[in-house]
Amino acid sequence: MSRPQRRALLATAVIAAAALALTGCSLSASAGDSSASAKDGSTVYFGVSAAITGQYAQYGQQFKEAFDLAVEQVNKDGGIDGHPVALKYEDSQSDPKQSVTVAQKFVNDSDVVLVFGDYSSAASIPASPIYTAGKLVQYGFNNSNPDFTAKGTEYQWSTSITTSASYEWTADYVKKQGVDTVGVSYLNTSDWGVPAFAAFKAEADKIGLKITDAEAVDPTSDDYRPSLTKAVAAKPDAFVHIGYGPDAAKLVTQLRAIGYKGTFYGGQDEQSFDGTPDAEGSIVGAQFIETSTDPAVSSFVKAFKKKYPNEADVTGFEAGAYDALNVAVAAAKAGGITRDGILKGFKAVKDVPSVVYGKITFDPETRRVADPQLTPTILKGGKWVEYKG
Repeated sequence: MSRPQRRALLATAVIAAAALALTGCSLSASAGDSSASAKDGSTVYFGVSAAITGQYAQYGQQFKEAFDLAVEQVNKDGGIDGHPVALKYEDSQSDPKQSVTVAQKFVNDSDVVLVFGDYSSAASIPASPIYTAGKLVQYGFNNSNPDFTAKGTEYQWSTSITTSASYEWTADYVKKQGVDTVGVSYLNTSDWGVPAFAAFKAEADKIGLKITDAEAVDPTSDDYRPSLTKAVAAKPDAFVHIGYGPDAAKLVTQLRAIGYKGTFYGGQDEQSFDGTPDAEGSIVGAQFIETSTDPAVSSFVKAFKKKYPNEADVTGFEAGAYDALNVAVAAAKAGGITRDGILKGFKAVKDVPSVVYGKITFDPETRRVADPQLTPTILKGGKWVEYKG
């Protein structure tokens, strides 16, 4: 870890500690006190800590659309044992400083019995001590950093596959395709890119997949060509990018521009990447496939497009948020509509219907989905479809 990264990590820890010290009394006063939610017919409120503005706002919008659809369906079906569900949104910009402030606000709002978010593990993890002190479940459904749950408490839960599991799968799958050598680029972020690459490299070393060169890249950069030129100099059989959709869109375009023609393993099912011509033929392991013939997936996609006719695609981000709302509702039905009840419910729910996994049951030790599966997908005509090559 570089000195700037260590300073940034220390700063977020100090922020969280200071917030706890300043708000300790109010946290303990409100912890677990959500009796107002238990009144007959009263509304059950879930909080959402998300990037409504800022560089990750597109994800916040995707989450909101899926949440709102799920809430509409749940309430049409009678809510939670007669209690309607509503959401309270706070803009964190997916920034660690903002997410801590948002956590304080939600913890001190006794109506809120659970909080979704944040978008990134980097924003979620610094806020976790606040939620734990307030005895408020923090459902980081999009948080793939293993540390979110591994270093969290019983109040941190996630339905996201971890980066470790995802990139171990990637290494195994690439090798099974007959690939012997790969060039690699990965985001130079301590919370996500670096540990994800470490997991990929460890698995690659284990199975004999040779990494000819690995380049750490800045996620905010617009020019990756110097790094890419180095990474492809040894003429690897394929190229792997460990990152998000927006950076992968720029990177794959520049990779093709310098003449590399090998298979690109990377990207995400999101608008900027899906609409990039040079991303055509990219391969990733997916949890959700819009084109699936599964009846539950087809029903969700149809309902989503009916509610949002201007949205051309339904991605894993919408699917993950949709599932998360339904898991939270199932937990409330199982344990009760208080903070304590929600926690009990998360520990008890089994086989919750899911458009991502089919069914969701949590591993009680990891507080993540037990035995998550990935499906190879390829980008064709701007759409991800199952790949059987």
